[in-house]
Order: sequence, then C-alpha cells, then structure tokens
Amino acid sequence: MIDIPAAPVSPLPTAEDDISEDDRSLGLAIRKARQAQNLSLQQVAEMVNISVGLLSQIERGISSPSIRALRLICAVLDMPVHALFNGSEAAVEQEARRIVRVNQRRRVSFGAKGMVKEFLNAHNEGVLQVMEITLEPNGGSGDDTYHHEGEECGVVLEGRLEIHIDGSIYRLAEGDSFYFESPLPHRFRNLADGQTRVLWITTPPVW
Repeated sequence: MIDIPAAPVSPLPTAEDDISEDDRSLGLAIRKARQAQNLSLQQVAEMVNISVGLLSQIERGISSPSIRALRLICAVLDMPVHALFNGSEAAVEQEARRIVRVNQRRRVSFGAKGMVKEFLNAHNEGVLQVMEITLEPNGGSGDDTYHHEGEECGVVLEGRLEIHIDGSIYRLAEGDSFYFESPLPHRFRNLADGQTRVLWITTPPVW
C-alpha cells in the first residue's frame, strides 16, 4: 500500500489579509483625525449615522467607506475629503501642525483673574505664540507687574484695554494695537463694562 502524503493545508485568508495599502492609509488618516479632535468611535458613528463596527472596520482598512459616508465623516471631522488622499496620514499630520479649527483651540482659564487664553497656533515649536485673550469686566493679569524675555504685540478686537508698561499707562479701544519689549514690567486689565477680547502675540512662546 502506497502512502500518499496529505497536501499541506493553507490557513484560510482573513479580512486583515485582504487590506489594500490605500484602504489602510485612508483608515489610519481617518483615525488620526478623529483622535486629534478627542472624538470617540461612538460619537463619530452616531453623527455619520453608521454603526460603530463599520467605522472601526473603515479605520482598520477592512471596509471601504461609500462616497456619502466619507463625505459625512470628513464633515464631522471638519476637514476636506482630499486631505485624506493627499498622502493621507502625512497630510493629516501636516494640517494638524498648520491649522487650528475653532473647536480645537487649546484653552486655559484663569478664573480668579477673569481671563481666558485661547491658543491660535497649533504648537509652540516655533518662535511665535498667538493667543486670543478674553477678559471679563475688570479682569486682567493681576495687580502686580511681571516681565520675561521677548517681545509682545497685539490688537484689541472688542472692548477697552488698559496696559501698564514700565510705569506708563495706556488705554486702548477697539482696533487699537500695541507693541512692547517683554523685559519691561507690564500688566493689563479690562476697562469695559462687558468683555474685552485681544489678539495677543508673543515671542518666544511663554506657555
């Protein structure tokens, strides 16, 4: 009797084996954009009206989104569709360094001082720091002056601002701008009955 060796059994292909590089890259770009906005799979899936499972598969590259779903996903993530295909992951990372969406601003509140700082540039690796500072009535930097290295400038977007610089006092109205060297002792406060908003730029970054 002749023994015939059994043919080797190949493992069945899995969904992961069928992932194309394009689908993988697209899914990774969507995931990075979602995570950059601190949104969960559940939140995005509900807003796009697809299942969490399907969105997870899209992010893993197992499923390809329909054109409609892709447009809705991009609308929720506040990004153009073409950004996902222009180098996908690299394009998303590039946008994250260059663009700050209004709902993605880093925000620091100084409750006791009646002041909120919102950072308008994506990172502090450069030489500039751009902020929108909102001051409640009589809110400001405090009663004591402070100083540090660098330079500062800005423009009053709304309200009235009082700045003390090296012993001199300046009162600015909406549209007025300022510049001073940061080593000079300085402080500021809101003079308006309502909020005052200031576009404030410093170099180098302080925060």
